[in-house]
This record gives sequence, structure tokens and C-alpha cells, in this order.
Amino acid sequence: MICPDHKCKLVGRSTRFGIRYYCPENDCTVVCWDGSTSTPADVETRQARIKAHNAFDKLWQSGKMSRIKAYRKLAKVLRLKIKDTHIGQFDKKMALKTQKFAKRLLEKK
Repeated sequence: MICPDHKCKLVGRSTRFGIRYYCPENDCTVVCWDGSTSTPADVETRQARIKAHNAFDKLWQSGKMSRIKAYRKLAKVLRLKIKDTHIGQFDKKMALKTQKFAKRLLEKK
């Protein structure tokens, strides 16, 4: 994996949650987790992804709809294939769209 900011190879370190990759450049905040559902991201993007996941998870955990139905709707709104709809791969803009999507549906009666 490559840091999108510095174009250098990310360094992996084992944690109790799995392998966490980070940029070795000083003051760089780019990190990602091992696996295919996460891409390197800076602090702002990671925070947007976390907020998106929290809002999106409330949507299906509330019982408003099933998890798969929520992902299908999100994929349609974002114009993605369902297999490509991983919040851990979203850029900041897509994460913000996901937050708005989930909040809008949660507020719907």
C-alpha cells in the first residue's frame, strides 16, 4: 500500500485488532487496516468514515430496514455496485454523502 500524500510505502504494525499500516513520514496521518475493505486515509477522511459508519449502522440497527437493504439503497444513491460499497474505501466526499443519506432516512417517518 502506498501513502496517497507522500507516495511512499506504508509500514505495517501488528495490533490486537489486526495489522495497521501507517505512513513513515513525520506528521503524516495516513493509515489503513489490513484487508480489502479499507484504503489509506488521512485524519479528516477517517473521521468522516467513522461518522458515516455510525450514522449508517443506526439505520439498520434501528430496525428501519435490513442491513442488506440499507447497503443496496446506499449503493444506488452513490451509483456504486453493491460489492464496491465499503465505507472504509470511501473518500471524504462519499463519506459525507453517506452521513446525509443515513440521517435523511432515519428522520423519515
